[in-house]
Order: sequence, then structure tokens, then C-alpha cells
Amino acid sequence: MPIAKPTQFHRAIHSAARAIAPELLLKKNVQFVTVGQKRTNGLRTPEASIIVYVSKKEHVDSSELIPRVVDKAPGTQIRNAIRTDVVELTSMPTAFGVRAGNVLVASDQNYGVCGLSFFKNGVGYVLTNAHVGCDISQGGAPCSLSLLTPGTNELSPVGPVIWSSGLSAGQVAQNDAAVARADYIAIDPYQIQNVRRRIDRRSHFAQSNITYWFMWNGAQFDCAYPEPVMHPAGIDVEGISIEYEGFWILQMTRGASAPGQSGALICRTDNETDIIACGMIFGGSAPNFIFAFPFDSAFEQVYSALP
Repeated sequence: MPIAKPTQFHRAIHSAARAIAPELLLKKNVQFVTVGQKRTNGLRTPEASIIVYVSKKEHVDSSELIPRVVDKAPGTQIRNAIRTDVVELTSMPTAFGVRAGNVLVASDQNYGVCGLSFFKNGVGYVLTNAHVGCDISQGGAPCSLSLLTPGTNELSPVGPVIWSSGLSAGQVAQNDAAVARADYIAIDPYQIQNVRRRIDRRSHFAQSNITYWFMWNGAQFDCAYPEPVMHPAGIDVEGISIEYEGFWILQMTRGASAPGQSGALICRTDNETDIIACGMIFGGSAPNFIFAFPFDSAFEQVYSALP
């Protein structure tokens, strides 16, 4: 399926959303402001709108109400005002991590997923989230990672985390990644669990009706309707609020989002055969929304930082 290129109309909506996001975020219960498809009676429509995610829908004072329409952005050629849509989150946003039954276990007992294994200059590496591979409660101290063997629950050492994008309460995170050097285990580069074909290339999210998927604990999960978050947003990471920026929200369409999926690689399939890596999960609002960074930019930062 061809990917639609951003039009002047969509760029104008993005500009309007960025302009009004600081005002909307001050209103009661508002968590995120994105651009996506307007829902009517729970069903998505082709109409692009500004989506306002709230922790709870309830009666509020008139000053706290979300406007039904937003004025167009200055300098654009949109004739009509832009409609908004208020969507209630099923649960509070949180970074996924500490649960049993996943692929990777850190030395501080955090659980997560190997997003990708790869080589650089003859050295094998394993990629996951920074909040999986580092102890955020201890200032981001790097951990050692182990592989949880499927079916046996035995732990096989992988190696130490040697690089992290960093997470702290005082900085805005534009990535959530950590890399462990595979000192004690062989890797199968660019291979996805229970998927025969290797990853063909990397890309990013597109705002179109593409189905994305990821593998977690041997099962496939599907998600769609990616929406870019237009502002820094606070996410709970091990009890610490971290500001994240530049990530996307996707809706689950098969299976539920859940703690433990952190680090999983979101892909799409092109031409029914080509596997394209598009995003890296770091959290979500269980069970119906997943949060991820675009993989092309996230991995470029990771790869360039390694020796």
C-alpha cells in the first residue's frame, strides 16, 4: 500500500495543533494532543481533526471544556475551523517494563523486549529501552541483560548495557533506547522471533490506514492509526515522571497493549513480503493504546553512538 505524503492541509492541522496544545494541556484531565481521524460513535471517519486524550470524561466547568473547533493556524489556506475530538484513555499512561514472561531481564529485575539484534564492526549488540536496560530509580545506572529462554524460564546472560539515550526527570526524552553488548550469547541479526524473513529496511510511521504489527513473547499483535503527539508529555517511569517528546500513539487492533512490551519493534509489511521496521515501543495506556518512537531516527542515534 503506498504511503500518503503530507499535504498542505495536514501540515496546517499540525501547525494548529502545536499552537493550541499548550492551552489544551492546562485543562482538566488532558494528557495528550495529537492529530488523527475523528471518531463518531466510536468509529473512525476520514475527517482529520485534533484529538485530545483525557484520563477521564466528566462534567467540568465551562472554562475546562475542550472547544469543539479550533481556529486555523495563521498563514494557512484552510477556510474552515478544525474540529476536535475528545478520547478517553482506558488507563493512565505508564512506561511498560516490570512484568514477568518476556524476553529480556535486567540485573535490576526489569523485564522488557529485545527490539533488535545487530552487528557493528564485528561486535554483536542487543537493543531495548533505556528504562529496561538502566535503573532509572538509581539515576539511570546501566544494568546487565539476560535472555529469558522461551518455555524454560531459564536465564542466559547477554552482556552489559554500554550505551543509553538517557532518561531523567529534568530532561525531555526524544528517545528511549539502550544497547547491551552481546558478550555471552550469539545473535541472529535483523531476525524477528517466529518470523521467517529478516527485516529488509527501516522507516517511520505514516498517517494512513496501514496495519502495523509487533511480536511479543511469540505472539503477533497489530496496531494502526498512528498519531503524532504535538508536545512534551509526562510519562510515569518506575514512579518518576519523565517528559517525552516526538513519540506517536497507535491504537491496538489485535491483542492488548500491556506492561512488558517495552522495546518491541513495530513493523509493517510491504508488497506482502518486505518487513519494514517503523517504531520502537516504550509504553502505552493499556489495553488499547501503545506509545512508540519512529524507528529510523531512533536507531540512527543508537548506531552512530556505537564504536
